[in-house]
Amino acid sequence: MKLYGFPPTRSIRVLWTLRELDVEFEFVNVDPSKGEHRRPEFLAVNPAGKLPVLVDGDFILTESVAIVLYLAEKYPEKGLLPSGVRARAEVYRWLLFAATELEQPLWRITRH
Repeated sequence: MKLYGFPPTRSIRVLWTLRELDVEFEFVNVDPSKGEHRRPEFLAVNPAGKLPVLVDGDFILTESVAIVLYLAEKYPEKGLLPSGVRARAEVYRWLLFAATELEQPLWRITRH
């Protein structure tokens, strides 16, 4: 498994999840401030040029929340997701709330 990312971005969500799951992965640092996300070798992985990107065998997935949920589903024995549908719905609610409602205001606060 390989993760293309840059820690000061949403890639940190995926890094945190991979470490919490304690699974082996290779991290490929792609620094957007140096234009590395526009290099041909990265665009071959993700033509949109955005981070993070998870490569799991022949499966390529983008978007940090989608990757986190994929990893939690892939390793159910690690217990990141509860088994009941209602309990999972609560996890999804808070994950999406953090990504859609909290992230932008917090980002603005930390930038100013």
